[in-house]
Amino acid sequence: MVWRVLLGTFSLVVTMIVLGYVAVTEQDRMASFERAYTSRQIETGAALYESNCASCHGTRGEGGIGPALSTIDLFNGQRLKEIGWQGTLDAFLRGAINAGRPRASAAFANSLQRMPAWGQQYGGPLRPDQVEALVLFIQNWGEQYKDASGRIPSATPTPNPNAAGTDITIELPPGDAARGATLVAACQACHVAGANVLGPAWESAKSADGKNVAQHAAERIKDPGYTGKATTVEQYLFESIVNPNVYITPPGQGATWQPGGPSSMPMNYGETLLKQDMADIIAYLLTIP
Repeated sequence: MVWRVLLGTFSLVVTMIVLGYVAVTEQDRMASFERAYTSRQIETGAALYESNCASCHGTRGEGGIGPALSTIDLFNGQRLKEIGWQGTLDAFLRGAINAGRPRASAAFANSLQRMPAWGQQYGGPLRPDQVEALVLFIQNWGEQYKDASGRIPSATPTPNPNAAGTDITIELPPGDAARGATLVAACQACHVAGANVLGPAWESAKSADGKNVAQHAAERIKDPGYTGKATTVEQYLFESIVNPNVYITPPGQGATWQPGGPSSMPMNYGETLLKQDMADIIAYLLTIP
């Protein structure tokens, strides 16, 4: 009888110890579970972004047809303030993805493209959980802008010394055409697949006059109407990317999207592309037949 009492008491003590340990560590376990769940959601968002968003916003969020998403002004509140948004960033991203952006941002006022509705409740293809995964993935880019205290500074960051900039006379590093081909994913919708619909075609086979992008560059730096600073094909291509309004393709040369009008290309590639990126993209453009 005594040994049963002792065994019961011992079992009770062990049970209490185990329950106490579980209670003490519950918060850490839940935090670990939440981190793991968030990581899986971010991975899901990355896959959704690559298949649905990269063609407009860039493979790394650097921008393209649509605004850049991996920039400090989105995460420090500057961009939201400029458009008069009073809510949180995650609410803005969720709303923009779900319902689209029928009114373009000021920097993209000339773009013929508009952000479509992606949420199923607005007629799009994505479920609510997929939209949330995209929101988490985009917000994760903000981690790179946090300081030592874990906050994102509101001050304008120091310009990246490795950014391509707008001085087309600088010496770029040797270019890697293969890598350049992977960097132009955001450009293909207008210049490759579009074939003279949204932007001049790069390939001679798709161009209105049968010439490729390098041949057009060689001709345009000699055009009396050209007012830029390029003296070489490479410099012209550089200039066309960072300052696309220097030379507007005249009607009849593939400008069927907006003859003679201002360029609908983003104006921030000098800030978002690195010098090596620019060198690689130019190297790739020079290989196009």
